[in-house]
Amino acid sequence: MEELLKEPSVVYKVLVGIPLKGHTPPASYHDRMLMWKYLGYREELDFWDKKPVRYSFSLGCVGEILVPFARETLAQQAVNSGADYLFMIDDDMLSPPNLFFELVKHNKDIISPLAFTRNPDHKPVMYQVIEGHDPLTGKDYYLNTYVMNYPRNSLVECDAVGFGSALIKTDVLKRMTQPWFMSTTKSGEDLWFCYKAKREWSAKVFMDTSVKLGHVGLA
Repeated sequence: MEELLKEPSVVYKVLVGIPLKGHTPPASYHDRMLMWKYLGYREELDFWDKKPVRYSFSLGCVGEILVPFARETLAQQAVNSGADYLFMIDDDMLSPPNLFFELVKHNKDIISPLAFTRNPDHKPVMYQVIEGHDPLTGKDYYLNTYVMNYPRNSLVECDAVGFGSALIKTDVLKRMTQPWFMSTTKSGEDLWFCYKAKREWSAKVFMDTSVKLGHVGLA
């Protein structure tokens, strides 16, 4: 009996972070419930199968009064709770139930699935960053451009990704200066986070274009 109940030696803690808009569409609510059921099923199955590496999940939610603040709060929760990963998914996205496992298998610092902008012409939220220095203002600048001709069904390294869903190692958060997401930049908080992580300690950012997300609701 003791041998049967022996746990594997490596257990990674994962905080599933959901910024809540306060009006979660029924379709995405149902989608999250299916995902949560699948994660619990995998956690139990891996325990009894004595998998050498398994994952333990907890749920974190925060009101999306301000998107950067919501992400900042979830990141702080992940660090404070001793989680190894922060797995964020917005509550207006549809995803496969096994999304986490599709991303974590690549063992990357920051990785997201393929998603598109909500409004036409629905550009992929994979970005290339053009950096430069403005001699007039004496300040550095960077410009974000969409990667339109991206490799299909591939693991792609890029400069930045949208955070409709993202898997982040908390080691990345611990090595970065705070705030992680709060800034006065005109770019989105997700792009700023990727740029900051790469600049401060050369974190690697990837997108798995074989795994796709969908938006729910009207523009």
